[in-house]
Amino acid sequence: MTSTRMSGFVLKGPENIPLNLKDRVPFTLPNTEAIFRLPESDVVGQDGDVRVAGAIEFQTQITPGLLTDVCDPNELYKPELRATHRFRCVYDPEIQRGIKDTGGGPREFLRPSEIDSMTQDIYQNTFECPQLMWNLRAGETAWVYLRDVRELRIYEGVATRPDTNHRHHAIIRMHRKYLDWIRDTGSADMGSYNPRRSYGLVIYTDPVDGEAHRFYVYNFKGWRVPTSTAHFIESKTAIPLLHSRLARALMERSVVLGANNVEILSNHLSRNSAKLVTFGTLVDALRGAFPNVTEGDYYDEVLGYLLDYLSELGHVRPNELALLSVARRQQVRDASVADQAVMWHGYIRLAARLRELKPDEWRQALSAFGREYVYAANGKKYKGDLFSRSNPLWSDKEVIAQGKTGPRVVNNRQSRQGTFEALCEVAGIPTGAPQP
Repeated sequence: MTSTRMSGFVLKGPENIPLNLKDRVPFTLPNTEAIFRLPESDVVGQDGDVRVAGAIEFQTQITPGLLTDVCDPNELYKPELRATHRFRCVYDPEIQRGIKDTGGGPREFLRPSEIDSMTQDIYQNTFECPQLMWNLRAGETAWVYLRDVRELRIYEGVATRPDTNHRHHAIIRMHRKYLDWIRDTGSADMGSYNPRRSYGLVIYTDPVDGEAHRFYVYNFKGWRVPTSTAHFIESKTAIPLLHSRLARALMERSVVLGANNVEILSNHLSRNSAKLVTFGTLVDALRGAFPNVTEGDYYDEVLGYLLDYLSELGHVRPNELALLSVARRQQVRDASVADQAVMWHGYIRLAARLRELKPDEWRQALSAFGREYVYAANGKKYKGDLFSRSNPLWSDKEVIAQGKTGPRVVNNRQSRQGTFEALCEVAGIPTGAPQP
């Protein structure tokens, strides 16, 4: 961070805004938290002026509609945009992946298949999206953060994207399709697409060299914030997304999960971890199984049901779904699939299905998971524990596959669907339509 003066202010309220900005209409982001990387007294002067570039970042949220309004993802940065009064977010090829000449003019280097995959997930409301990323360049933007109302107001300049360019393209592409859908059909319902979903957004205040360093760190040194950490931090905000909030409530109140059984710092569980599931897996599973959870009574009812459901699941499978020592957890992982990430997607999705089909009999349905299991299909026969890795059911459902070093548990769309189908069969309920 350099000691250059920047056009930023941290103020108490609107009455403190500098005169040269007061009569201008800013782009405003409400419900925004300011995070200081240095002691605040070293960063902010007595008049609220920010004196150290890159020392403040902002955590907030943005909807697809607002993002589409302020961002044409193909717009390229030009120096004259420093003085623009119409705020928008642009792509700077000097800091990102450069540009290529096409028949339609210069464009960013993009991976179309990655954008297509993200767009499909967004349409199906299954998109697992770490925070979007903007930078308000020091010396090139004029902004004010108001403490009392927790608002970030941007008056001049543009935001650039140190990273997350493909995510911007996918979100905006999908929302533009939605706007076309409304115009053509007159309907605001387009499949499973959720136009009101909020995406996490982190906004930095780096100078140009700091933005370049950030791109290098995120794309080459691998210092990305794990999805589990991002979701966990987001769950602490004043208005967390409901699935993050639900996962946090389950983590804090469930006798099976508990704070000591959920990994919040990584997207993966190491062999030396005794924890049961990652926070990211939990959020993703809840989002897929309960996509329409809303505030109020429905949220409270779902939370209460899931707490009871997980408690019963732990009662049926106490040897795996509990707080264990590292040595015991390693033994469970070697012998069973009961505590694997793919299984948690199945457990949570099964919870939603049981709540729908057997609201008064779901406990009896879960009891089947503790009984001896008999399998006879595809020329294979088995009798024993349902979740044993030697049960051919799991290989037939593509949950266990042969890897380079032997059989391994797979966690992808096909294996999640296979897990759900297997759990439904054992619980004695139909699976319904496959999850996309």
